[in-house]
Order: sequence, then structure tokens, then C-alpha cells
Amino acid sequence: MGKTSGILSVNLSRLETHTSKFGRWGDNHAYHIGDLSSVVLPGHEIAVQPLKYRLWAEALFEGINTDRPRLRQPVLLWVKAWRKLDIGVWQEFGPTRLSFLEYLLIGLASALFPREILNREGHNRGA
Repeated sequence: MGKTSGILSVNLSRLETHTSKFGRWGDNHAYHIGDLSSVVLPGHEIAVQPLKYRLWAEALFEGINTDRPRLRQPVLLWVKAWRKLDIGVWQEFGPTRLSFLEYLLIGLASALFPREILNREGHNRGA
């Protein structure tokens, strides 16, 4: 559900026909695929290329801002529909909100892979 109680989030509505949001992974600006594409593919103003996605692009791709960018290595993405009653990586917390789980996972990944993690928000600063 979205910010308005009982209403489906705009990030998930009309997924079959509207890909600009797609649960924060959409192809519009201010969404992961859209912002990453604005750096990787040619023809985008630098003003619409967020710094964090420039860093992601440099780490993930060779030949950015060309007609033939290539991934440096295979990349896999796993996603799961999250429910309010799902329990995350620490059972002590019990059911967690998705936004909280995201920070837990980023913190865990930054502790395990301090040089490799690309996220800035939620990053374990002591690593």
C-alpha cells in the first residue's frame, strides 16, 4: 500500500503498461533503472545524472555513455514482494517495514563488503 491508507502505491500501479516507476526500479528519472540509464546511455544531460548513479555506472559497466555499454561481469538481481508480517535478517526485530529492512541489508552488506558496496545511504560508516 502507498502513503495513503488503503491505496496501492503509485510505484506499483499499472505495472503491466507503465514502466516509469516499477517499484522504484522504473525507467523514469528518480528511479534506479532510469537514473542508471541516464549515465550509461548517450544523449542525457549531465544535470539529470545523479552522482551515485555515475559511481554505479563506473563500477558496473565498461563503455559508459556509448551505444554499446557492457557489464563488467554478470549481475543478478533478486526481488521479493514484502509483507508487513515478514521477518527480515534479524529475527529479534520481528516483522519489519521494508524501508527498515533495506537499511539493515545495506548495513550488513557494507560490513561484509566495505569496498564493493555502491550504496551511500545506510552504509556502515565505520567499515
